[in-house]
Amino acid sequence: MLAQKICSTARHNGGRFDCRMRSLRYFFGLLILCAALCSVPGYAAAGEAPPQNLSGDSLPQHTAAVGEEGSRVELMWELDPYYSDVGINIPLTEQPIPTIRSTSESVIYGELIQGSLIPRYMVVEASVYPMPLLGTYLKANELDFYKRGRVGQTGVNLIESATAGFQEPWAVSAFFGNIAKIVRPGEARVGSNVGYTGYLVSAGSKHIKNNDMIADHWLELEWKIKGKVDYPDEKLGWSFRVGGKLHDNANITDVLYVNLFRSNLNAHFPFLSWINNSTLEVKLHFSEVNAHLVRQEYIVGKKYPKLGRSYSPTLDIGVVWSSPEEYSGILRTGDANTLTLVFRPSVEF
Repeated sequence: MLAQKICSTARHNGGRFDCRMRSLRYFFGLLILCAALCSVPGYAAAGEAPPQNLSGDSLPQHTAAVGEEGSRVELMWELDPYYSDVGINIPLTEQPIPTIRSTSESVIYGELIQGSLIPRYMVVEASVYPMPLLGTYLKANELDFYKRGRVGQTGVNLIESATAGFQEPWAVSAFFGNIAKIVRPGEARVGSNVGYTGYLVSAGSKHIKNNDMIADHWLELEWKIKGKVDYPDEKLGWSFRVGGKLHDNANITDVLYVNLFRSNLNAHFPFLSWINNSTLEVKLHFSEVNAHLVRQEYIVGKKYPKLGRSYSPTLDIGVVWSSPEEYSGILRTGDANTLTLVFRPSVEF
């Protein structure tokens, strides 16, 4: 009801985006209030150092303490062809980080969700997506080279396929949520094995459509459950999230979305095992106005692990389906659905 009143006032002072922005600011304010309440002295018991980055789509490879030795504030960074980031992890309470001792995914997910209502950690992060940025640069400045990526008369462009699936070149984010360490029974090493649940607010100033850079101030709010388990012989990553994305550019449709991601690598399983050593990602975007499905992404991948080797070659393939309702005005280029091939060869360390 209060959000409706905010929107009613905003319509007289700035239009649809300002209305929704004010509603999200109201919700974001509630999250900050919860975080502030959690940080009141005496609220929790003595704590310990928090784990690594939690706000991006992958956990970082490097961390460093900020301040004096023993400080629980951490600087985190990661370099990756598709997702690179730098962030600061800030605990909001003195509560110890819980430990989940299980190899069952259902048990891990269930325990992560428990007690996730009140945030106890905050992560502030800036991220950039190098491959999508490279795709927009080549199309804008090296068009002849970009056109050489076409495969005959198929309509497929390998450069576009290698950079598809990202609709923004960079973002700034703030995460509020909870963290748990994950330990395999009988395993003493914890390392970067962490999971988390919470709320993520992200914003940016550009949008990517078919490797064209478009001016657009956007704001995104989501709830996610995410984590990573990394052992010498096994790696497991997952990200399940729901949220909404608002655009200042009136020609880009505001959406509600669901995103499911799971990646598994196990050196003890054969390469042809259909569910192990694989990646699956599904994204569904629905128009905020009429709930029509305006975008679908389906990506599957295969990994080739080998015991004693620190890296595994990977190949992800899939499709991105886009409805003409995803865009309007000058950005709507036709009345037919479009399909884009996704092709991502890589190496996982």
